[in-house]
Amino acid sequence: MNEQHEEYMALARELMRRCMAEDDITDLHSWLQERINKMRGLGDDKDGLLLWEDTFGFYDAILAKREEYSNTPADQRKELTWPWSSWNKQIDPLPAGFLAVISAGDGQGKTMYAEVIAEDWAKKRNRIAYVHFELNHSVMLDRRCVRHTGVSMREAKTGQFSREQRQAIFDAHNRLRSWDGGITYQHSAGWTMEQTITRLRQLRAENICDAVVIDYLEKSAPSTRQLKLFGSNTNQREADNVEQLKTFAETSEVPVVMLAQMNKGSKTAGIDRVDRTGIRGAGEKTEKANLVILLNREWDEMQKTYSPLVDVRVDKNTLGPTCSFQQVMKPQFFRIHDLAD
Repeated sequence: MNEQHEEYMALARELMRRCMAEDDITDLHSWLQERINKMRGLGDDKDGLLLWEDTFGFYDAILAKREEYSNTPADQRKELTWPWSSWNKQIDPLPAGFLAVISAGDGQGKTMYAEVIAEDWAKKRNRIAYVHFELNHSVMLDRRCVRHTGVSMREAKTGQFSREQRQAIFDAHNRLRSWDGGITYQHSAGWTMEQTITRLRQLRAENICDAVVIDYLEKSAPSTRQLKLFGSNTNQREADNVEQLKTFAETSEVPVVMLAQMNKGSKTAGIDRVDRTGIRGAGEKTEKANLVILLNREWDEMQKTYSPLVDVRVDKNTLGPTCSFQQVMKPQFFRIHDLAD
């Protein structure tokens, strides 16, 4: 029996022991991931420690990598810039390990923003893991069809199209297939955050997860561990989910965009009268976030619908300024545009 085989056998025995002892599933997963990484030569024996003398070579390597990226032709880069010039003027591309929170009230268009961001990143050569707890695969693809073809949702639901519409769908699919990146849609209805992160680690290992979108946090189911620790305290459970997501982002070096719900009172308060404290269970959620963006659409009493104008507030920005600006939403087509467009 060679040394590597012995190592695998020892891992199997320890895994069996921990399973028999009914170790917490999150602890078990973390331990197993660490052991596998070390066996693959990916472990860090210093456990995150960076000695003073090592910082110089470490930073030189970072700068060299950035210079190499800057010299790469634009059409060959993997970029995580934003889909709109209004965002790119104020917000830097999302770095590896960062957590961005986009929050709005119910029905304000959070998912629309997440979809457009994910598709823009996929077009820029990135492989995106899009976790949707609520909408199923067919609804997500219906929305994508409407956004890229201009057919109505009702028409998409019937499947009865004119010749021109069928051609539009065919052309849209060819455009989407031509992208160098893509989106993996993970429908996680009823899943806990532990289950979701296990899947994300799997996708990362398969090299199809350069960035993650979580749609949305509050729909994640509580785990047995969380129920034991936090009982009926929803805010603590959700804060624990954010902690897990942030840990995943940092250890996997993957940026994460997470949607979060605003409190009911904040939904009608207007963008000038809310900040990130209006996010449900805000404290620990926004502490972990590097970027917090708030969205709001005013209710039009005459039209009995929300205004197409979106107030956007960058309420926390670790790498840049906070600010406010407006965009235009076309809900019937699941599209978002800058005012200048």
